[in-house]
Amino acid sequence: MHCFYCVHLSPHREQLIIDDPDEVHHLARVLRVRPGDEVELVNGRGVWGRARCLKIAKQTVEVVLLQCQETPVFNSVRTVLACALPKRARFDDIIEKCTELGVDEIVPLITERTEAAPNQEALLRMAARFNKVVLSASKQCKRLWFPVVYSPMLFSQAVDVFAIDGNALYFPWLAGERKLLKDAMGQSSDKILKARVFFIGPEGDFTAAEAAYAVGKGAVPVSLGATVLRVETAAIAVAAYAHFITGGSS
Repeated sequence: MHCFYCVHLSPHREQLIIDDPDEVHHLARVLRVRPGDEVELVNGRGVWGRARCLKIAKQTVEVVLLQCQETPVFNSVRTVLACALPKRARFDDIIEKCTELGVDEIVPLITERTEAAPNQEALLRMAARFNKVVLSASKQCKRLWFPVVYSPMLFSQAVDVFAIDGNALYFPWLAGERKLLKDAMGQSSDKILKARVFFIGPEGDFTAAEAAYAVGKGAVPVSLGATVLRVETAAIAVAAYAHFITGGSS
């Protein structure tokens, strides 16, 4: 059964309108769903529903809810990935794979070695594209809680935002004294954790000044192994490890 996003989905409403233009186009023009057909709906905040299409118009689809259930957040400890923006459009791939792997929050980072910081117009285009990637990936993997993608932050700003009590900060780095990621994570108790925050550096790694700033705020320098990983590989590797040790996410 095909799945669609409906921001209005709620167990307290019997009839709903799907009005997201991309969802309406995909439902009516691409998949050619017809009145009487049944579809699945999600709202990205833990609510799933099964509905029957009543009326399909040019800009809206009217449905009646047949079944609906709310699912609480599976993990009490959030997984946050703060990742340097790589060259070209590879951040889309990072968002897609990390959505599948249960990352709860994704922060695009602007670091000292980021090639060119995006201007305001580019930021708006980037946000729209990232949200589409999240929506598509979440529907594909049947994820009920969609991840939050932040607007790009300066590295120091992101460290300040997440360096708070209850968060464990991990800082993969290619220099200096480091612990293996599994050993560093094993020293944190889930009973007191609110979030595990992973910082992934750019091509060329974080600078010494950035490393000093992160460590000064409590981030633990870690190693991801003997080989040097590309940005997207490191991001996906960290997300996968966190996903499997926590048992996955809803």
